[in-house]
Amino acid sequence: MAFTVRKMEETDLLAVQALFARMQTKQPVTLEDPLIVVENDAGELIATVGLEKATIYGLLRTMVMDSAKMSSSALVEFIQMALAYAQTEGVETVFAASQGNATLFELLGFKRQETDAVPNEIKEMEHYQTVVEQDGVSIWAYVCSPFSS
Repeated sequence: MAFTVRKMEETDLLAVQALFARMQTKQPVTLEDPLIVVENDAGELIATVGLEKATIYGLLRTMVMDSAKMSSSALVEFIQMALAYAQTEGVETVFAASQGNATLFELLGFKRQETDAVPNEIKEMEHYQTVVEQDGVSIWAYVCSPFSS
């Protein structure tokens, strides 16, 4: 199955809101949200992930997918494509937060980060501040650019 990964456009808003509703995600979606969308080869919107950027850093947030239309192997492919997209947008290091077991992040090449190693540009993001307050959250980093330090 082929996928298209791209930045959310105005014409995607209703489909994204419908996906969030079907997956019972309570977060409201607006055009200002920095979302990446995934369409299958039938043109159906099947997943989204937020990519908030600050300088050369990015933060993945609010991943929502239609599991009935997306297998676990497709999820891995989606995240790989989202990381490649982030790199085309000038992001050198992508951060993500997770609770519990984060085997998927490890499989994709993310490395666990101590909070003091997270750049201030990421720490200043509202989403990051909200997430790190929760118990059992781990922070992960993925270097997309071979030229990053």
